[in-house]
Amino acid sequence: MNITVEQLTEKLKTLPEHFLERVWGYIDALAEEKDHTEISDLQKTVVAERLNEYRKNPDSGIEIDDVFKEIEKNFE
Repeated sequence: MNITVEQLTEKLKTLPEHFLERVWGYIDALAEEKDHTEISDLQKTVVAERLNEYRKNPDSGIEIDDVFKEIEKNFE
């Protein structure tokens, strides 16, 4: 998918301000310099368990947009 800066700019112009703040956060996160912190064995185990559970029942997941909507409801 090839997206130009111009296309992105036009799309951003139509978003409500609270979405723009979220997009800004994404951009900041992408632009941050990566630190090479090690992942603990416990963290790896938790991720592996969650991945296995998802593979057993892939329809049990929630779309990220639905998660954000639920979070936003709590702060209205």
